[in-house]
Amino acid sequence: MAFLLVALFAPEPFVLISPGPVTNLLAGHISLAGSNTDKAVAGSLFSTSVLVNSPNSKPNGIEVIRGWIDGQISVVPWEAVYPKSQSANNEISTSKKEMLDSQGNAAIAAANFLSNISPNSPALFKPNDVKIEMKDVSGPSAGLAFAIAIIAKFADPQLIAGRKIAVTGTISQSGVVGAIGGINQKLNGAKSAGAEIFIAPKANCQDFTHLPTGLKLIAVANLTQAIHALADSRIADNLHC
Repeated sequence: MAFLLVALFAPEPFVLISPGPVTNLLAGHISLAGSNTDKAVAGSLFSTSVLVNSPNSKPNGIEVIRGWIDGQISVVPWEAVYPKSQSANNEISTSKKEMLDSQGNAAIAAANFLSNISPNSPALFKPNDVKIEMKDVSGPSAGLAFAIAIIAKFADPQLIAGRKIAVTGTISQSGVVGAIGGINQKLNGAKSAGAEIFIAPKANCQDFTHLPTGLKLIAVANLTQAIHALADSRIADNLHC
């Protein structure tokens, strides 16, 4: 009995991943430095996230068992998220840098997309002038959401068309969308926020375990596919896992 009690309350080498904050990027989170040119956009564009225990704090046995029982929580080995080669402070610092890099990549990808579709038109913004304010969220997985929000606010306010859209996925400066972790938790978070559409990386298709009723999944490999799918339902119907 004493051994069991120790096991239940002792730190265990696992990470618990659960749905995290969902942020409407169209509600004051993105702006242009020194400019008031952004347009009002009807609808919501949610970036999704996950909650994971801090690299400085391992869950105890009770919390791990609760995670195994809870259908919205994933329990994964500690080293799958926090490698031995990475200290806790370095992990936090790296995650924050990834967030900043994703913001820069998103601004450049959005500018490149607009330049490609209207090569003879003047640029609507400079990537370095895009300012994104996000609190308590880190990592690279909001990159695609940032890029779509930038295009909606500064170029095409009709893109969202009053819908509630959730987005996840990394993005490169060339607009390539990459896989992310915690995809099922982000799917649950999107559903809880009332999203009607969930845009996710094509590279994560093998990771989905379910699709909530009433939530349409659009799987994309790049920013161009995401924008065209939002603008044309016929394209969206062909972009799924």
